[in-house]
Parts: sequence; C-alpha cells; structure tokens
Amino acid sequence: MENNLYKSRSIYGCVKDAFNLLNLNILTILKKTWMPAIALAVISTIYIIGCKNVMIANLSGQKLSYWILLGFMFLALCETMAQSWLMGKTYTLLNANSFKENLRKAFFITLTNLFLTLAITSIAFYSGGTAIAIFVSKHVFSPEKAMSISLIIQLAIMIIGYIFVLPFIFSTTKYIMGKDTKFVNIIGKDYHTGIKHLGFILIGQIITMLFYMVIMIVISLPFMIILSSYLFNQMGIMNGDSDGTPSYLTFLLIAVSLLTTFLYTYIFVYFYIFCYYIYGAITQQEKEKADIKMKIDKYE
Repeated sequence: MENNLYKSRSIYGCVKDAFNLLNLNILTILKKTWMPAIALAVISTIYIIGCKNVMIANLSGQKLSYWILLGFMFLALCETMAQSWLMGKTYTLLNANSFKENLRKAFFITLTNLFLTLAITSIAFYSGGTAIAIFVSKHVFSPEKAMSISLIIQLAIMIIGYIFVLPFIFSTTKYIMGKDTKFVNIIGKDYHTGIKHLGFILIGQIITMLFYMVIMIVISLPFMIILSSYLFNQMGIMNGDSDGTPSYLTFLLIAVSLLTTFLYTYIFVYFYIFCYYIYGAITQQEKEKADIKMKIDKYE
C-alpha cells in the first residue's frame, strides 16, 4: 500500500501518514483483517462478561473454582493467537512477505510483548509489596504512608519498564518487515538502534497515546453506561431491591461490547501502521548518517 516508506519524517509526519494510509485504504484493511478483529472482539467480550460474573460472585460471597482461573488463562492464550493473526494480516498489506511468515514473526513478537508486560508488572507489584512489608515491620512509616510510597515505587518501575520497552518498537517492526531478519536482533543491534532514537519514539508514543485515549473514551462511553447500569442493578438485587432493568439488557451489553471491542481492534491496526512509519523514518535517518560519515571518511 505504501511506496514511500523510507523517508526522513518528523513525528507529526509519521502520525499523519499513518492516519492517511488507514483512511485511504480502510476497505482493503477491513477485508484483510475483519476475521481476526471479530475473533478479538469475541474473546474480549467473553473476558469482560467473565470478569463481571466473577465480581458479582465475589460480592455475593460465592466461592470461586480453579476452573475459572484456567478459563482466563485459556482466554489469554486465545487472545495471543488472535493478536498475532491481526498483526500478521496487517503487515501482509505493508510488506512483501507471505502471510505465513508474517504470522510466525507476529506470534514471536506478541509472546515477547506478553513476557515483557508480565515481567515488568510482576517486578513492580513485588517491589511494592516488599517495600510495604519492610516499612511497616521496621516501623519506618505508618501502614497508610507505606501504601502510598509503595504505589509511587510501582508507578516508577512501570514507567522505567515502559521506557525500556520503547526501543522494541523499532526492532520488532524491522524484524517483521525484513525477509531474512533474525529474532535475536530484536534484543541485539536493532534494539540498540531503537535506543539511539528513544526520544523520537517516546514523543511519538505520547502523541498517539493521547489520541488513543480520546478515541477510546468516545467509543467506550455507551458500553460503560450499560455496564454500570447492569452492575448497579445487580448490587441492588443482592440488597433486596427488585430488578429495574429490561430483560434484554444482558443481550444489549454483549452486543455493545462486541461492537466496542471490534472498533478497538483498529486502534491496534493504526498502531502497527504508525510503527511501520517510525521504522521507515529511523531507517532513513540511519542511512543518511551513514552516508554523511562515508563522505567525511572519504575526504579525510
């Protein structure tokens, strides 16, 4: 779809070109990605409905089975596969690789992202919990103050982890865009290239995250209103009140959830396209630097 990838673009240029590419080719993108998008929407909706039921069960004092945990783990596996499917389909539109090759690489990238997310989150929560235990047991701070400091520690670790992950945007995109690229380069020389352009990637992520937040709030507003109504009604029923919602509310909740999560999927598609342009801009900048260095060395 894009014949002018390797171009020295600004962050604004990457954001704008990614939006234009998505906008001009929306029908082509939908034809290629609607199946994984629906799969992700169904998985996300099952997850949301499951979380809703677990929360209501907890509030009513019911004992939860280990099968529920296994079910959520199975959903996480299905989501990983569907996310890889979506990424593979999207990059098939952006590079010359076969879908099979893109899918294989997308699966490795998705697993890497999942591992890094779990690792950073686990380190943050473990550090926060350890800090509370030390502060309280040593009588350094009161439990309330120790809790506040723990939250600050967790937030700081997550921010550091987020910055650590940012260079992977370049290295993983180069991995999936290339023909014979190796997975090891994701944490090798390509990651080092990403570090050199960390400021460029960080500013781009801040701009796109603000954009995502606005879009997600607008898209999710009907769903949040219906979900809140459902939950408040269920809590009222548990307290002895009568059911004050229409009988079709559960069906409406599922339908709106499917539509909302389906639309959310194309935020991921935009992110892949944005990363595609980030990769092209950084590659061009590196080429220009190498050309300048070669000319300088030639005249020395």
